[in-house]
Amino acid sequence: MMSDLVVESLSGVKRETQVSWVRQRDLHILTVGKYTYTSDQRFTSIHLDNSEVWTLEIKYVQKKDAGVYECQVSTEPKMSLSIQLNVVVSRAHIPEGPNLYIQSGSTINLTCIITESTSPPVFVFWYHDDRMINYDSSRGGIKVTTENGPTTVSRLRIQNARPTDSGNYSCQPSYADPANITVHVLNGEKPAAMQHGRSSIVVPAASPLHIMLAVFICYAFRTTTSFVRR
Repeated sequence: MMSDLVVESLSGVKRETQVSWVRQRDLHILTVGKYTYTSDQRFTSIHLDNSEVWTLEIKYVQKKDAGVYECQVSTEPKMSLSIQLNVVVSRAHIPEGPNLYIQSGSTINLTCIITESTSPPVFVFWYHDDRMINYDSSRGGIKVTTENGPTTVSRLRIQNARPTDSGNYSCQPSYADPANITVHVLNGEKPAAMQHGRSSIVVPAASPLHIMLAVFICYAFRTTTSFVRR
């Protein structure tokens, strides 16, 4: 989703020349030199003494941060370069949901699918009624496998299901809202919902953004303009 960008401006620029970062959607001057001019503390200006690198750092990027940012150099004539920041929302869902009915003694198999990620999640945790599932607990018979890729798939397997295994299960990847499913472990007859096979996919309505840190870099003292992607 995000690429570092390096701007190398014309040679002969004096080192006291200021570099500013401007958000174009509202023409808000975010930073000038080392100083930040916004009450939003997620924005930080970074510049080392005697360095040609001027960095705008955005922490905990949100969807509203998408748009054009401009690096402006106070030369005569003035120089600037615009950068488009695109924000990708990662999504998780459990296709067996929103309800799963199984008989006592059966095996619970849950699958969490994470899509629209620019890179695999750092972690995928499973919870049962808001308590993290402990794979090494005395309960035994619990296994989690996670396959990372353009689409990440995490699978939770609980053998010999018992009524105490009933409840809400959630899959929580890094950089995405959890996906949820309610598991019903039954003794006896199947409920009407199970007989008719009602089920649906759970997709969070609003997910936090996959990117947790955006960094823009501007070189102000060299001779060419180049773009570097990582």
